[in-house]
Amino acid sequence: MSETFLALWASIVRTVVPIVVGAVLGWLASANITLDHEFAGQLAALLTTLLTVIYYVAVRLFETYISPKLGWLLGYAKTPDSYSKDQPGKHEAE
Repeated sequence: MSETFLALWASIVRTVVPIVVGAVLGWLASANITLDHEFAGQLAALLTTLLTVIYYVAVRLFETYISPKLGWLLGYAKTPDSYSKDQPGKHEAE
């Protein structure tokens, strides 16, 4: 496989995994809450969004300041700056 494809795949995985984790956590958080049906859907969407952001930011901070190996929590252990280095089409600042 080409380096470009592998970099693209890594970025997709590291985007999708936090969304899935946030969705699962949002569903678990709202599963036992009895609310109006319409409001329950809005609450689930809000919880999913918040938990996705919190999860992603926390893992990126852990990965940056504790250990790069923690990147596997995003589905791929390489950080964006390491898997996109020297990619064709990437413009360097002069």
